[in-house]
Amino acid sequence: MTHRLYPLTMAAAVDGIISSILVGAVSHTNCAENDTVHTTAERGASTMNLRTLRCAMSVFLLVSLSSGLIAAEWYVAPAPLGNDSNAGTNESPFATVQRGIDASSDGDTVIVAQGTYVEKIHFNGKNTVLTSADPLDPGVVGSTIIDGNRAGSVVTFSGTETEACILSGFTIRNGEADLGGGICGGADPNRTHATIRNNMIGANRAVESGGGLYGCDGTIRNNTIAGNLASRGGGLNLCNGTIEDNTITANSAYSAGGLRQCDGIIQNNIISGNSASWGGGLYYCNGIMRSNTITGNFATWGGGLYECQGAIQSNTISSNTASIYGGGLVFCNGTIQSNIIRGNLAQEGAGLASCHGTTHSNTITTNTAGAYGGGLAYCEGTARNCIIWGNTALTGPQVYESNMPTYSCIQEWSGGGEGNMASQPEFLDPNAADYRLQAGSPCIDAGYNDPALPATDIAGMHRIMFGGKSLTVDMGAYEYYVNALSPELGGNAVLTWSSLAGKTYSVLCCSDLVTWQTAAETVPSLGDTTTTWTDTTAPFLSPSVRTRYYRTVEK
Repeated sequence: MTHRLYPLTMAAAVDGIISSILVGAVSHTNCAENDTVHTTAERGASTMNLRTLRCAMSVFLLVSLSSGLIAAEWYVAPAPLGNDSNAGTNESPFATVQRGIDASSDGDTVIVAQGTYVEKIHFNGKNTVLTSADPLDPGVVGSTIIDGNRAGSVVTFSGTETEACILSGFTIRNGEADLGGGICGGADPNRTHATIRNNMIGANRAVESGGGLYGCDGTIRNNTIAGNLASRGGGLNLCNGTIEDNTITANSAYSAGGLRQCDGIIQNNIISGNSASWGGGLYYCNGIMRSNTITGNFATWGGGLYECQGAIQSNTISSNTASIYGGGLVFCNGTIQSNIIRGNLAQEGAGLASCHGTTHSNTITTNTAGAYGGGLAYCEGTARNCIIWGNTALTGPQVYESNMPTYSCIQEWSGGGEGNMASQPEFLDPNAADYRLQAGSPCIDAGYNDPALPATDIAGMHRIMFGGKSLTVDMGAYEYYVNALSPELGGNAVLTWSSLAGKTYSVLCCSDLVTWQTAAETVPSLGDTTTTWTDTTAPFLSPSVRTRYYRTVEK
């Protein structure tokens, strides 16, 4: 967060960019906010005659009586309290996790107390919820351990489980198997759709594939997958569901240190410190890869991503290393858009190497090649609306042996190309890796309005917003928004922000950045340029309130 005082000037904000007005001086604060829009749905009601109601009640009772017993809870605790001859109640728990699963039926919950359970477990197709005492408490997760003792996969699924089967809140360690040292989800054609969340999956090995997880096609969320080893896919292999909000770190393999052949949605993960010969972070992932932080991974080829042909969007791909080729990305031929690709290292193609798809609206900066192509090398696809700046190499520091970019800002560029420029992009704070554009940047409203542009930029803000000159997309990963706060005679505060036609906005204000209150419930957009609203209460602030912050939110 930055906080600066501007005597006699004012500034404003939209969609989470916050500004303030002071008595005598104005402070402007930029901070990241995630505004949540809550929607409600009305429940309709219908009427029926008494006979129909009686019939419906009869059917309901029949279904209820025939649908099975109420879901049960089973309890597991270490010896001496736990014993597999016990009843499995809270007062008389089982001693092994497997005994709890065996006793359960679909829809039941097995609650495991803290302790170390040296065993392998198998769900056997049951849609059971297996959970620690508190899966949201890292201390509980760290001390509720299933240890496979190098005797096979720690957790095995039959492959027929649905998302109603849940594994949550455990440390899963010391597994060793051909497939899925930590968790094996089955094999083709049956791979589990169980939900795997809030676990620590570490120190597992697979002789072949999936040191941490293999063949799990359900949702994999909020796990730490660390320190696993395999020949292929140190962290995960062949997991084609949604993989989100995980930390995937310090895994290693011959190919794909982090993730291999995961073709679902990979989003909001931290993928860091993984290593392999090919694809330190990701390898052969052909789904949607968005909003991930892919950093500090290492490989001989493709430090960050190797041969990923899916959509690569709104990621930060930084500080990855390839000892030979493709520090950030190599052989990725899908759509690469709205990413920050910075600080990667390689001998050739430090940022991108041999990526022949569509490279749009990326900021490619501070990448370093020992020989050729600091920014891009040997990329034969379309590059448009990019900022390629501050990269270094002995030959071709920005672009080497690649198709000519268009509508891009390229340092020291003299090679022509439609819409290209070589003007300083004027990042907000590049020393702090803040690559948003300053108000005076020549990259604002200077791109090309391609119909295939993504709807949002890397920060989730609308693409193609009025930046002060025209309704044209900006170059780079961030879209600039007009945010202005100015005084009127008499002390009114006038807010102006980039807007979209047909939208409405609310204006919030506060004096402490905490207790936000509604200043204007509904402000209709004035069109696809800017919208203005005046706070007529600003002159009447009490003497104790020297600062007022504003935030505008699209409704």
